[in-house]
Amino acid sequence: MRSSIIGICLLAGGCASNDCAMNAFELGQRDGMLGANQTERHLSRCGSSFDAGRYTEGFRDSFSRRPAPQGD
Repeated sequence: MRSSIIGICLLAGGCASNDCAMNAFELGQRDGMLGANQTERHLSRCGSSFDAGRYTEGFRDSFSRRPAPQGD
């Protein structure tokens, strides 16, 4: 349930106001756990200060370790 709320919040864009101040690797890990690659969104919001390479590394690291979705 918590993951769903966070995911909705991230996609809506209202909860992620401090994304540009976050470590790109950690931000990628957070998004990877949610299964929501937001590279383009972060690039458009943060500009050249966003390290897309580190974000991708964090995303891949976390995405590969996230639990598989449970079927109904």
